Amino acid sequence: MRFLLTMVLLACSAISFAQDPADIYHKTVDLDEINQISFDVYKDDQLEIKTWPGDDILIETSVKLNNGDPHILKFFLGKKRWDLAEEVSGDQLKLESVDKQRRVVQGTEFSTSETVNIVVYIPEYFSESEDKTYRRQSR
Repeated sequence: MRFLLTMVLLACSAISFAQDPADIYHKTVDLDEINQISFDVYKDDQLEIKTWPGDDILIETSVKLNNGDPHILKFFLGKKRWDLAEEVSGDQLKLESVDKQRRVVQGTEFSTSETVNIVVYIPEYFSESEDKTYRRQSR
């Protein structure tokens, strides 16, 4: 009986540690002189835009590697694979994916896939004017 109980506990702990690596990271963007925000995000990333009472943009990126190792996730986080770069032109801000190619990560025995969810919190005084374009309502 002890042996069976030990095996069950080992199996449960092995299953709980064998999860796919995931991480959530945040970034803020200052909007002092910005009147228009647009987005150009990698086609397979899920983008959700929400309003909030803050004065800056808050970007929350959630990444999960399927069939990947934690060191692969850490490596690509360092390479900014899932970051949104800021391109400012006058009073317009464009947030676009840094890596738009996203080649498949090939391991020795398998390839990984990734699930990327990006939630962007923009101030309440911006409203949608076109598809993925937001304008400041008043100054």
